[in-house]
Amino acid sequence: MHMEPRLEFVDALATLPNKTIRTFANQQVQPPHDVNKPTASVMPETLNTFLPGVSEEIISDVNLCKLVMHNAATKKFPEQTQLAEWYQYYLSGLNKFGWVNNGGIYKDISISKIGVTMDQIALDLAIGLIGSNAQMLANVGKKAVDAVKGNQQAIPILESEKVLGREGKYDFAPVWVDSSGQANMIINFVSLDARERNTGFLFWKTTRQSTTIKSASSRIYLDNSIFGGVRDSLRKKYLASAEKFILDLPDLDL
Repeated sequence: MHMEPRLEFVDALATLPNKTIRTFANQQVQPPHDVNKPTASVMPETLNTFLPGVSEEIISDVNLCKLVMHNAATKKFPEQTQLAEWYQYYLSGLNKFGWVNNGGIYKDISISKIGVTMDQIALDLAIGLIGSNAQMLANVGKKAVDAVKGNQQAIPILESEKVLGREGKYDFAPVWVDSSGQANMIINFVSLDARERNTGFLFWKTTRQSTTIKSASSRIYLDNSIFGGVRDSLRKKYLASAEKFILDLPDLDL
């Protein structure tokens, strides 16, 4: 695809909603991100975890790309019965920004154990796609989940799309940088059974003898040569309004 249709796609995308899900009062100024440490960001229905080596600029780019396409896909396919269409449109939009799909896994997962948490399920899905970084992902993921649970601003942002009695779709996404300096990510969506939907995503556990969860996981990487052509347009249109939907957590200690 040439650059012009990519820019036209950005221009035609839906704007972010005019609502407040995050307050900035009494917020402590945190130190700059140390690129040698892992960190995480929270957005609506999304927890992005960044392994050591990911710069602030890449963190900002990843968050913005995902927030914009999450919003656009939700507006275009708002119904529970449209989850497959939602996911395909989401991936297609990221592709137009410059994200390249390296393969995915789509399946329903049946869990017979009681007490299994959502982050455990997401980690098991990601391990099949991340390869050698699996142990680092497990360590960073646990730290990120604990950090979100202890942050009063994080949960309302994560759960801002929650509707009682409806399935929720959540993305627990690890991000790292490869030897070429390109961002790599596993988009890792899981959809909860509405009958299990009586608590928050990170506090959810299987409560019945058998639970079925829909999942969609894709490994993608950002082609910098393509994204460089759309980055300015994306930031100009969305960056200012995106701030209230994204919470960057302090760096994590392993």
